Amino acid sequence: MKIKALKNKLWFNIFIRIAVIFVVFVLVLTISNVTFLVNFFISKEKTALKEQLITVSELDFSQTRQVINTLTEINEKYNFDVEIYNSQGAIKFTTHGGQMLDFFEQNNGRFAMSHEEMRVLESEILSDGIIFQSAVRRFDKNEYLLCKKQISADLFAEVRVQKQLIANSAAIANEFIIIISVICFVISIVWVLIFARKFSKPIATMNEITKDMAKLNFERRIQVKRTDEIGQLAGSVNELSASLSAALEDLHTTNAKLKSDIELERQLDVMRRGFVANVSHELKTPISIISGYAEGLKLNINPESKESYCNTIIEESQRMNKLVLSILELSRYESGQIPLNRQIFDISELCSDMLTRIFAGKDINTENLIPQKTLAFADELQIEQVLKSLLENAAAHTNKGGTVTTDSLLTDDKLRILVTNTGENLSEELMPQIWQSFFRGDKSHKRDSSRFGLGLSIVTAVMKMHGTSCGVYNTANGVCFWFELELPKK
Repeated sequence: MKIKALKNKLWFNIFIRIAVIFVVFVLVLTISNVTFLVNFFISKEKTALKEQLITVSELDFSQTRQVINTLTEINEKYNFDVEIYNSQGAIKFTTHGGQMLDFFEQNNGRFAMSHEEMRVLESEILSDGIIFQSAVRRFDKNEYLLCKKQISADLFAEVRVQKQLIANSAAIANEFIIIISVICFVISIVWVLIFARKFSKPIATMNEITKDMAKLNFERRIQVKRTDEIGQLAGSVNELSASLSAALEDLHTTNAKLKSDIELERQLDVMRRGFVANVSHELKTPISIISGYAEGLKLNINPESKESYCNTIIEESQRMNKLVLSILELSRYESGQIPLNRQIFDISELCSDMLTRIFAGKDINTENLIPQKTLAFADELQIEQVLKSLLENAAAHTNKGGTVTTDSLLTDDKLRILVTNTGENLSEELMPQIWQSFFRGDKSHKRDSSRFGLGLSIVTAVMKMHGTSCGVYNTANGVCFWFELELPKK
């Protein structure tokens, strides 16, 4: 309803303005005709009179037939009367009257006419002896516009036209122009009415759509099937709407990404603080022990305890060194400082070797179910570190007499390596957390353990470098950790 009211208002304003222009144009044309048309006709007739007088003055009057033909042509074409007379006023040739030129051609001596001098109202002398006069004929009071000149020693030429004929012609022309103007005005009003309606509809639609655009609503489009400026403007509005919509969508995407980045930064900050707290916790106890035992040695404790104190200091130093090396190793993996050296190797052989090295001397059963000559395409040294972390984790959570196995399966064109240990299942709530640095499920941070909770973080970092994934799930009698490797290209 709103757009309809706007459209009606718009087309009415356009109609009124254009209609007023047409009305003013018709009035100006009509007034100009009434005021200036007669004078314009007179000016044109003066020019024509002068031109025909010059034509007559150049005739050879010894050639009667040629003179008669020329005068007849002037009379018929311009409705001018022409008289050729001598200094005594005797007319030699005239176009006045029906058959007078025929008498002149026959040299009929019985027919004689005298030139009538009219009462002059206005007179204007031009160059070449031409005289313009406005004069009145005495017997019928008709006013004439005439042009005359002496063309030889004893001959004069006069070309004239009745002013009433000029006025009548001007009146007829003026009436015709007025009628045509009225007809054109009516047609123009109808055309303006149609044009205003056709013009106002897309403008009103564009006005509503731009208002929607101001409210960040870019769903509407203008349907205008025209190629003129209005159609081009509608196309430009549609393009602007599409561009703003895309820009707004990009802005929303950027804002969402920014929020995600801020949230990620916040999480990283929390993890960073937790990391510092965990490192501080891991270093606080060995530093305290080393400091206390060193003070005991300084005070010259009994010789029996000296060796024990020295051994403790060495063990704690080694523990601190191992922690620092593990942190550095994790940092290098996460920052990508360690380059990937992908190559094809036998993962079954690597698993067998790692099982032998890690579980030697432990009361835990091991089994490698990966078929021999199972090839993978990865960095062998880094995958060795992954297996070391997962097998050490399995050893820590497997009771004496338990079993640790390695196996493989193909999934999505990847080779999945499985490390399974018997024992207690892992809480579903803890599964997302075990990959965090310094996380240990028992929460005890036992001093007799050489583990710091960094192994699974290293596994995650290595898999991220390889562009593959890793995970964990519970089995019927234990836990299974897995990671994926790429297969060699055929």
